[in-house]
Amino acid sequence: MKRIICVILPLLLLLQLNSCGETVETDTVAETVTEAVTEMDDKNEIKIGLLSPREGDVVSLLTEEMTGWLADPTVEALTALNDHTEKCEPVPVTFCWSCEGSEYSHLLVSEKQDMSDPRIFLCLGDTLQVEDLYPGTQYYWQVVCSCGGKSVRSDVGTFTTLQTPRTVYIPGVSNVRDLGGKTTIDGRRVKYGMIYRGADFTQITDEGIRKAVDILGIKTELDLRERNPGGVSPLGENIRYISVRAPYYTNMSTAEYREDLLNEIKALTDPDNYPIYFHCSLGRDRTGTLAFIVLSLLDVSEEDIYLDYELSYFSDMGGYTDTTPPKTMISQLDALKSLLAPGKNSTVTMYKRVSKTLKKLGVTDEEIEAIRSILLEG
Repeated sequence: MKRIICVILPLLLLLQLNSCGETVETDTVAETVTEAVTEMDDKNEIKIGLLSPREGDVVSLLTEEMTGWLADPTVEALTALNDHTEKCEPVPVTFCWSCEGSEYSHLLVSEKQDMSDPRIFLCLGDTLQVEDLYPGTQYYWQVVCSCGGKSVRSDVGTFTTLQTPRTVYIPGVSNVRDLGGKTTIDGRRVKYGMIYRGADFTQITDEGIRKAVDILGIKTELDLRERNPGGVSPLGENIRYISVRAPYYTNMSTAEYREDLLNEIKALTDPDNYPIYFHCSLGRDRTGTLAFIVLSLLDVSEEDIYLDYELSYFSDMGGYTDTTPPKTMISQLDALKSLLAPGKNSTVTMYKRVSKTLKKLGVTDEEIEAIRSILLEG
């Protein structure tokens, strides 16, 4: 899926080019845009038809391959799908409407029924693809068209995004997803937009840097590949750069990796570091190990922890291996589970079992609770 994204500074206007022509979304001038769209003539007889998403639609933000697999996530099906091509990029929601004689339109998308705090887009046509919506969320949308000097407001439409993991598109980076949105065993939810995992930034484009910094708001790069004191993030000098020689799978129990394990945990305890992007090279092994730890500490179910790991095989980087099938790599995760969460007592949660093991390795109760308080809603 090809996207063209650019950011114009200093206004930080996000421009997206698609079949409808030029569109603009902005937070910095949202108040001005809102004033413009509220100056309208409610008595105007021009009608706006909301065509898509239709009222009550449930929309998946994932590729067909990933959506289908999540309905029946077997290792055999994962192996069949693993052809080293990119199937991880999210699918934007396509909005379509009709308004005869429209010169330009504003599309408003909000999580609130009264359309407050919307994302606002300026469009020269009647179709727009919108990225970065959250899964499992009810959205409301409305179009305001400018026709002959008058503004006409549509009715409010609504749709829901399917509850799935949230993959993220950063140009030049593979295997990116948000750990947010997962429900914990005790019914809480992991916050969206706080902690991202993925491959490294070696091939990130200028558009990717602007997306990571200006749209996702990433403040810290946690590089798990090697210790690199004094290193600078490809995202820019204003991004906090923390590098460790991170353990992966079972080698975290060795003294060689103990200090680095504690340092990466410590980086997650500082609220000023968020939003955080953590990565190794592929975004699978060292990254998957840290994701296993974080999700366990947040009391996410074992099933969802494994699903988060297995989704790497839908990306070209995460599935990069010509000889080792997913089943063999998943056995490495089984070994990690045996190390961090020993025992088969189903009444003891992964959170309690993993916490107990980490504390033996030097992680403190205060550090565990700090991570939980930052990343859990409520």
